[in-house]
Amino acid sequence: MHDDVRSGAVDLEAMSRALDLHTLRILVAIDETGSITATARRLGYSQPAITQHLQRNEARLGVALVARAVRGMQLTEAGALLARHAPQIDAAITAAAAELAAHIDLDRGSVRVAAFPAAIATILAPLLSRVERELPGVRAEFLEAEPTEAVQSVVAGRADIALHYHYPNDPAVTTGRHTTNGLRSRFLLSDDVLALVPRADAERLPGPVGIADLLPLTWIGGEATCTEQLVRLARDVGESPKERHDVTKADAALALVDSGIGATFLSRLALDTVRLPKGVVALELHPRVRRRIYATTLDEAADIPSIAVTLRLLAVGEIARGTTDPTKNARLHPQRARFASAPFTPPITLTERHDPNMKSTGSTLRRGLRAPAVAVASALLLAGCAATTSAPENAGTDTGAEIDAITVALPGSLSSLYVGAESGILNYYIASITQEGLVALDAEGTLQPGLAESWTQPDDVTYVYELRDNALFQDGTPVTADDVVFSLEQARDETSSPGLAYYLTGVDTVAKTGDNEVTITLKAPDSAFAANMSTGGAAFITSKKFWEDAGGDVGTSSNLLLGSGPYKVTEFVPDSHVNLERVDTWWGELPTVKSIQVKFIPDEGTRLLAAQAGDVDLAFNVPLAQSSQWENLDNMRVDYVNDLSYVGMYFNTTLEPFNDPKVREAFAHSVDRATVVDKLLRGHGEVATSIATPESLGSVYSPEEARALLGGIPQYDFDLDKAKAALASSSHPEGFATDMLFPSTGPQLGTAAQSLAENLGKIGITLNVREVPIEEWLASLDATSSYGVGLMWYFSTLGDPAEVPSYMLGADNISAYENPEILDLLAQIGAETDAAARIDLIIKAETLQAADVVNVPLWWGQSATAFANDLGMRDYSSFAFISAWPTALYRTE
Repeated sequence: MHDDVRSGAVDLEAMSRALDLHTLRILVAIDETGSITATARRLGYSQPAITQHLQRNEARLGVALVARAVRGMQLTEAGALLARHAPQIDAAITAAAAELAAHIDLDRGSVRVAAFPAAIATILAPLLSRVERELPGVRAEFLEAEPTEAVQSVVAGRADIALHYHYPNDPAVTTGRHTTNGLRSRFLLSDDVLALVPRADAERLPGPVGIADLLPLTWIGGEATCTEQLVRLARDVGESPKERHDVTKADAALALVDSGIGATFLSRLALDTVRLPKGVVALELHPRVRRRIYATTLDEAADIPSIAVTLRLLAVGEIARGTTDPTKNARLHPQRARFASAPFTPPITLTERHDPNMKSTGSTLRRGLRAPAVAVASALLLAGCAATTSAPENAGTDTGAEIDAITVALPGSLSSLYVGAESGILNYYIASITQEGLVALDAEGTLQPGLAESWTQPDDVTYVYELRDNALFQDGTPVTADDVVFSLEQARDETSSPGLAYYLTGVDTVAKTGDNEVTITLKAPDSAFAANMSTGGAAFITSKKFWEDAGGDVGTSSNLLLGSGPYKVTEFVPDSHVNLERVDTWWGELPTVKSIQVKFIPDEGTRLLAAQAGDVDLAFNVPLAQSSQWENLDNMRVDYVNDLSYVGMYFNTTLEPFNDPKVREAFAHSVDRATVVDKLLRGHGEVATSIATPESLGSVYSPEEARALLGGIPQYDFDLDKAKAALASSSHPEGFATDMLFPSTGPQLGTAAQSLAENLGKIGITLNVREVPIEEWLASLDATSSYGVGLMWYFSTLGDPAEVPSYMLGADNISAYENPEILDLLAQIGAETDAAARIDLIIKAETLQAADVVNVPLWWGQSATAFANDLGMRDYSSFAFISAWPTALYRTE
């Protein structure tokens, strides 16, 4: 028996030695091209060389790999089996080579991107510029390729990343699966398709227009246009448009439209690359037609450093913000996808860390679009907000001594310091040290003077701010009303500040109304606007001259931040660290800490070891699953605080199978919330019964009253029998498979998703949970993406009870959920000034959404912060780190 086993092992070893990467690449190419000649041309070899190589390996393996077909060649069953493994093996070898090169410092790597033409100028050019600027030593190359060819280039090894697109009705993107045949696709953005018509015809057309409105016109087609997709949509409804011409360039299509020949259809990205003729008008389509843009790689290649960083940059937000001048056409205002991190995103951003064990099974969390309904907390509500506040338990007495330097560990990384460009919660933590708002928030969330020493509200839409006359920027220049107006106008601009613009959609005008006076007028009353002018909201005041000298490229390693806060940035190395020094230009009392180094340490183990070695004085967002290890450190203590965060499951109600309420109900009954909170969070959290948190109701209700009130909203308890029954009565009774993403910055979310996946597996649903960098996760939080279910992780920095419900249920919400009754309630909430009445309206809205099973609340969270034993902090609370928090630090005995 032993000899037989040994004989089998020898045969397997011999077969392994006979295989090589070149053979696998040849098999993949033959499978795709069906031809030895085409394979040779694709791989850059002669036809005889390919044939001889195959023959040698077939002899070694003792099995035929290819066979002649009626037309060309095809793989045998054995050849097809090997071809299926080729992408993973290719990627693993490439990754090993890249890591070895990096280890011996020979090369920082390279990345090759294949992209469709319209993406070259709008996505690829900014990408290549940023790679060259921020990643010296990484070689970035590109090739132009139509979508199918771009993906084939990745499969064949000619490219590392393919930028391509699908239309929503493409079966490839309606299944909720993003990893197939060794390839993984990452959603980047949705690109609107627009109708381009002669100006004379535009005068008689509505805006937006429907397909039927355009049928009288001749439709100009060709590969440079999106006309073919519109023709298919027209035929689906029984119409037959008049087609004419085939163009290969977008400007040629526009020239034909300008001449009055007919209409054409271009994507917004394509339109950004050409000049719009005066005789052409761009119109939105109704219903909207969008194509989804993806970055696709070999699944295993995503961890190659140069590729991983490039994928992050593609999603982070500098890409595809658009260059089209809206003044070209007053009727052209299509909604753009946003990439920038949301104002209330997970407490970490940008990390290379991936857990390979999590790649096969997910959740989504919180995104970059800001719902326009109710922005942030009002002074009225914040004044009584019962946020948990505590002094660090074991902090000693304040000695009054100055602190030369502290080191802060961030559990992630930053690629930009400007909150408008990258607005994860940690960006707020850093920017609020350097920049100020017109107002500030104290430990209870109450509004306090900031750059404005006073303010008034003469009517329900007008706010008048009187600026300090002694405020200086860190370069010694005075803060003027012009600087304030300029900064807020930039924050309103979705191109300059995609992470802040949605805060200010309700603003009508921002004007200088005196030497030290700024007046803001709203379009309509908004009881939640006042706190928006803090650094917990959208007000990060900078110097107009500094911004203009930098060309708007602020928050980068070459153009840091300039503000009026107590610390100035002296050095910023993306994905490494940021250094800050105390200044004497601040109008407030000088803080005791002279200098701060913030180190970006995404890896949990590395961060813990650094703290154990005494190299960390303060660590943000200690992982709850690891908190006991931090608690056991002799040199540090861990303090917890309710952080006004919400975690919940949400569904995209426009995507199958999640457009079926019974499917959503099956998911809702499959979540064991109590066990997650007890075991996963170690009790540092609370089972959530609503989207709004109990603390946010503190202006009216005690904690007990708030919990009782929110507990009256309909719930879906953990019950697999009910889950199975719901699925059985759904449109997918046999089950299905789908994907969920969670950010590498939120490991507890991944563990919760794995628990959900295990429960769903018992009723016949396969949930593939995948850990991804924060940028990819943020991009997925888009109602137009092809992810049907996810986890939301939302930090309410301002504590307004309507903030999270408005985001989750308001216009353009991530679930694509439309409920006119809820929208009406949200509008009433925005205008209502009575705190109790607002809360009543919120409860009604949440009750309606619960009946439709759109969001399933999971838990309300706590944050853990680790302090060195000799470092104290006054007024530690959920609002502590969104103001000039180092001013509250002190040296203990």
